[in-house]
Amino acid sequence: MMLDPLFHRVDESIANATRSASRLAIVATLALLALGFATAAAHAYAMRTWGEIAGNLVLAGAFLFVALIVYLATKDSVPPETQARAAELEQSSFSQLPFVDQLFKPDGNLMRSIGSMAPVAAKAVAERVAPNLHLIIGAAIGLMLASKISEKLDSTKSPEA
Repeated sequence: MMLDPLFHRVDESIANATRSASRLAIVATLALLALGFATAAAHAYAMRTWGEIAGNLVLAGAFLFVALIVYLATKDSVPPETQARAAELEQSSFSQLPFVDQLFKPDGNLMRSIGSMAPVAAKAVAERVAPNLHLIIGAAIGLMLASKISEKLDSTKSPEA
């Protein structure tokens, strides 16, 4: 067929995007776990160094400072022309958009075509998940182990100083 090379490139792009997204999910999960343990260690250090009240205040101040830095760094990240277009779209009535009208009509052609595409989409998702199943299972097992370790640490009582 004439469009086969195009479909093949789209399939490769989707496979690469899925693979990189699953890797990113695993890396982000492990980074969040590391951040959680680092926060716990910082909390224990602050408690030991400055005491209960001052240690918690120091840690809260550090998180507030980081939040302020992130806020200021991302404050004007949306270009003004995007904000103007969004304001225009809010002012216009959504009923003027034919796509939205077709989407919400149960007897519309769009709903029928979306329903007929569901089996094809399910097959495409299954084909994309299969090569990355080991990453998905690894992430699930990692999260399960982290949850069990967290439960076990919460249930054990450490001796008070």
